[in-house]
Amino acid sequence: MSREYPVKSTLLGVEIMTAWAASRNQNDFMGERLEALKRELDDPTNDIITALTNLSAHLLQLRHEEQGASFAETLQLIARYVTQQEH
Repeated sequence: MSREYPVKSTLLGVEIMTAWAASRNQNDFMGERLEALKRELDDPTNDIITALTNLSAHLLQLRHEEQGASFAETLQLIARYVTQQEH
């Protein structure tokens, strides 16, 4: 597998999350953007899952490099945050 694939996939993840961030201010922008992306992708479900997984891995690595947080610490922090949002 070429290095180009993970880079393209991760950038797709960035694009998806950029649409998500914009949708917090603009009602259905994310849905519209995701539908457009899905039409462009060969295997939309797999490609989107892979893209978001790659992006997540890069975010974990970045937090580790910048703040010294282990992957486990970051994942526990996210789990606590999500759990708190439920209540």
